[in-house]
Amino acid sequence: MKTPARRLLPSALSLALLAAFAAPTAFAASITVDPSALDAAVAGDGKCSLREAVLSVNAGANVGDCVATVLEAYGSNDTLNLPAGVYTLTRIGFDETFVDAQPGNSAAVPTVSNVADATVGDLDLLKSVKIIGAGAGSTTITWSSDAGVTRDRLFHINAATGTVAVSMQGLTLSNGLTQESLIKVGPTSTFGILPTLYYLRRAGGAVAVGPAASVVLADPNKTGQASSEGRGGSKKPGTTGEEGGATLTLEMKQVTVTGNSAQGDGGGIYTAAALTASGLLVSSNNASTNGGGIYNEGNTTINDATIRDNVSEGGGGFFATGSNTVNFSGVTISGNKAVGGGGISGRSGVTLRLLNSTLSANVGSDTGGGLYTNGAAELRFVTIARNLAGADASTAGSGINTFPSSSKLVTMKNVLLSDNRKGYTDGMSATEIAALPSANCGSTGSSLNVSSRGYNLSSDGSCQSVLNLAGDQNSKDAKIGDLGDNGGPALTHPLLAGSPALGAGQAEADVNVDQRGQARDATPDIGAYELPTAVIAAADTGTVTDTSLSSSSGGGCTVNPNAGFDPGLPALVLAALAGLFVRRRARGKGTTT
Repeated sequence: MKTPARRLLPSALSLALLAAFAAPTAFAASITVDPSALDAAVAGDGKCSLREAVLSVNAGANVGDCVATVLEAYGSNDTLNLPAGVYTLTRIGFDETFVDAQPGNSAAVPTVSNVADATVGDLDLLKSVKIIGAGAGSTTITWSSDAGVTRDRLFHINAATGTVAVSMQGLTLSNGLTQESLIKVGPTSTFGILPTLYYLRRAGGAVAVGPAASVVLADPNKTGQASSEGRGGSKKPGTTGEEGGATLTLEMKQVTVTGNSAQGDGGGIYTAAALTASGLLVSSNNASTNGGGIYNEGNTTINDATIRDNVSEGGGGFFATGSNTVNFSGVTISGNKAVGGGGISGRSGVTLRLLNSTLSANVGSDTGGGLYTNGAAELRFVTIARNLAGADASTAGSGINTFPSSSKLVTMKNVLLSDNRKGYTDGMSATEIAALPSANCGSTGSSLNVSSRGYNLSSDGSCQSVLNLAGDQNSKDAKIGDLGDNGGPALTHPLLAGSPALGAGQAEADVNVDQRGQARDATPDIGAYELPTAVIAAADTGTVTDTSLSSSSGGGCTVNPNAGFDPGLPALVLAALAGLFVRRRARGKGTTT
């Protein structure tokens, strides 16, 4: 018996669509973690802990009380689902130890041994995995503060070989701590009576990507001497600190990294590999050396993010080194503190690119409150305002401070620099700060390595020697408001009525919106904030814009913003629709099956 095609069509299409939406990703396990489970490698309490889930992914098999979703197999793209709750780590122990090849020889440099062990201490991620929470305000991973618990960082991505891609989404990471430890008395000091000392230093308060431990030699006789490694020390041959033979990547979406510390680099995040992030908040972390918020040694892209209130010796908000490119778009870096580079510190091999971003109220107790770099930087539609520097030398800068380096320039277009001041000391009142000399641009040395591409505005004359192209303005009151919530994912400085930045920029073909996502006018404003002509006109006429159908309003269907996407779904849906098309053609020709 032959059945008409039209009778089979609904059933075939339904089955194809059902398969499309139900089919699991090949070789990918999914585990749901229980926040009430004990932090144990094999607890036996019938609840899957976060540690057991990580061990399961690493092993490619169920560990402890974890069971992967039916019909799925462990592979290279597993998912850990973390419902709302607090996931507290308590199992103490460290992966990194030192090896003294020549005991008794004080001049022999110890080396670091790192054997990943996720059963204790930080959670070592050795395979690609997605860790998805219910939102940064709902899902928190933290270390216990109970007495007797020696804290560690939270996650360590550190495979020796292969490709490991880790994605974190909808989480808060807090209360991680890496501590340095004295491991050996070193050779006799030439600067005083105290002997030198070897320390094992571990980086990344919340997350570390790549080998993140080194041995440093410190000389107690050289107290007060600042250096990139702190304590007057430096990295020694044979220590780790590079990415090694593996290809490691970290992606972070809607993640908050807050209240972590490192007695080394990277109070919040340390990465020696590629990092991409959006919706990231890095706040109130501290490092004893570099990168209070983030220490970066890889190609990095950060969009729509906030880095605020972090503290370190170099690069309070962000420290960039290596030979890499760092892209910021829609990022506000504010309230961070360091000796050099309160907001950002960049080394000579790094290229920094800032677009539609804000550097505000950062403090460099020595120099470079906002941006301090001896590498290349490209700034477009950036606002650098109200940063402070301690240095009071005639050439010192607070908004931007460069260090002489051949052919390395900070290039600027449509950049607004306002009220960045030098000569600051802790405890000054607002009145005392307002009386300090303005220093939007400056350098350590005689050469100001800044180049204008036009249409920049400086509230003082410190940039006048380089801001001399069409559209550049010097010694003009920028007339900006306080840093605040003006819409968009991060805080911004609004332009006030009568600001010389209004309509004084030059359009860029690839820049259609400002930091908040507001459309740019054909003749845009200078800086990260755009005050559209249409808004001004509406205010003049009393027009009210109807936002009832905006993307942020309620009604209709909602989508979980932290839900993962199955890459095989589009192909399956298209296959179903293709079947529909073929069968309709067949029906049109009177064909039966």
